[in-house]
Amino acid sequence: MTDRLSLRDHIPTKELEKSRPEERFQSLTLRPVLKLQNQLILGLFANYIKESKSPFHTFSMEKKTLFIENSLQKNIALKNKLLGICIAMFSPQEFEIYSAQASLFNKRIMALLTERIRSQINLL
Repeated sequence: MTDRLSLRDHIPTKELEKSRPEERFQSLTLRPVLKLQNQLILGLFANYIKESKSPFHTFSMEKKTLFIENSLQKNIALKNKLLGICIAMFSPQEFEIYSAQASLFNKRIMALLTERIRSQINLL
């Protein structure tokens, strides 16, 4: 099996020495994982739109943005699938860090996912 870390792109970040540990984890782990899983994330959300039978494609840009935000906040099954897609790509050491502050990192993951999906509305 290929090492999960070797699958990820390196994302240039600002100076990390002065960053808090959770910011370092976000920059070194969460962002690269989300970038790696981008197609799967968008595919999962596009499938959610289809299954929800929502007229998403007829919405204005503002309404699409609200739909994305509300779906990611209120649909627990969707939220758990998206979190699982990310967490599955952690190394054992990263999972240990994640587990120590899962609630905090889940909030960060969901914020990053929301922004990632919103910024790619045109691909849905």
